[in-house]
Parts: sequence; structure tokens; C-alpha cells
Amino acid sequence: MGLLAELFTLAALDSINPCTFYIYTVLLLSVSIREQSSRAVLATGLAFVAGVYLGYTLLGLGIAGAAAALPVWLLSLAAGGYGAYTIVAGLYELRGRKRPGPQRPGGKLAPRALRVTSRLGAFGLGLLLSFTLLPCSGGPLVAFVMLASAEGYGGLLVAPLLLLYNLVFVSPLIAIGLAAAAAYRVERVQQAIARAGPYASIFAGLALIAIAVYIYVRPG
Repeated sequence: MGLLAELFTLAALDSINPCTFYIYTVLLLSVSIREQSSRAVLATGLAFVAGVYLGYTLLGLGIAGAAAALPVWLLSLAAGGYGAYTIVAGLYELRGRKRPGPQRPGGKLAPRALRVTSRLGAFGLGLLLSFTLLPCSGGPLVAFVMLASAEGYGGLLVAPLLLLYNLVFVSPLIAIGLAAAAAYRVERVQQAIARAGPYASIFAGLALIAIAVYIYVRPG
């Protein structure tokens, strides 16, 4: 599988992100009730998406910088350990139990989403949320940065790939914003994503462990 195919696969998996969807739908529903304007809902949604896009890109660049400074064995060990945690967290959630360790940030940020009254506030909320996503389901991003680094795209060289990765990552958010502006029931989408979240965590963890092993044993 080529790097671009891996990019689209991991980004699509990453886009099934319960944390982002929960806060986003709370924000959209709040705006739709308060302003009753499809244009206002869409503008607020796009501002939030822009914040997530910028923040997640900066987060990816930070991971790339850390990856370039670490020896391969330590990077592989850390990635494998994080992949194992992601799998365990997904299994806990499938059983209806609280995930061990860091919790999803949805409950803490939801009150802020209800208080957002401007496009700038929505952008700031998206930016803030993007930096909390690693404990939620950021395994695919870590996995992609490791793969790109192994292919010679380390440091700032990975930036164009991250821009493309994050375009795929936010595409469901754009689709939900358009649906909300058209007065569809986005709560159903939120519920479907919440059900898919634990499975996404498990698959992301398996992918991260496989990539960690590959990075460690690959020639050169």
C-alpha cells in the first residue's frame, strides 16, 4: 500500500471521532435553536471546522518534530504502547465501562459549546478541542506521522501531507454542517458515530501496533 493510500485510510478511520462529533453537534444544535438561521448554523460550523483543521495540523507537526528527535526503538515502543492502550480503551467502551486513563473531553467542553455566540468563539472551540484529541482517537494520526517519517517526510516536510490528511479528517464535519443547515436531524448522526467510536479505537490501536512493528524491523 502506498503512502497516499495509507493517508486516506488512516484519515478516514480518524474521522470517526466521537469527541469531535459530540461537541460539534451540541454547538450546531445550540446555534440552530438560538438563531434559527441555516446561514448562521453553516457559518458557525465552518468556523469550528477551521479551528479543528488548524489545531490538528499543528498537533501533527508537533508529533512529527518529536518523532524526528527520538530513536527508532523508543518511538516504536511508545507507539506500540499507545496502540495497546487504544485497544483496551475501545474494549472497555464496548462493554459500557469508563475507559481507563484520560477520558474523552466531550463532557468538559460541551458547556463551552452551549455558550458560543460568535464565529470567532466557534473557531477557538475547534482549536482547543483539536489539542485534546490524542487520548480520544488520535492513534491514526500518530500512525500516519510515523509512516511518513519512515518514508523520509520528517519535520516540516510532512506538512503538505498533513494538510491533505486533515482535509479528509474534517470532511464528515463539513457534511454534518451542511446537513444541519438543511435542517436534518444531526442527533442521529451523533448517535451513530458514538456507537462506532469504540470500534474505531480498536482498529486504530491495531494499526498503530502494526506500524510500530514495521518501523522497527524495516531495513535501513
